[in-house]
Amino acid sequence: MERPADLTPEQLSKPLRTGDLPGLMAALAPTIAECVAAQLKPLRARILELEKGGGVRYEGVWQAARSYSRGAWVTFDGGVFHCNADATRDRPASSSSWTLAIKAGGR
Repeated sequence: MERPADLTPEQLSKPLRTGDLPGLMAALAPTIAECVAAQLKPLRARILELEKGGGVRYEGVWQAARSYSRGAWVTFDGGVFHCNADATRDRPASSSSWTLAIKAGGR
């Protein structure tokens, strides 16, 4: 079977024969593989970035004397907070350094 780019409009208008399918699939497979690889590349990079932190790092109840870094999870005033800053000593809920992940019950 000819490569798809080499087919004339008349050839393309004819129905495919069962015998043509393996050749067609072989011709299309590299293009599909390239497309999938291109789409997966940024996702793989993002997964690696997310895994750098070593997973969830629960660091207990927030303490004013400590500095927290991006990816840390703490409890404060009954809620659970995620640290968004490279480094902070801010109290959770007082700045954009923290995001409330789980709200304290009954409030």
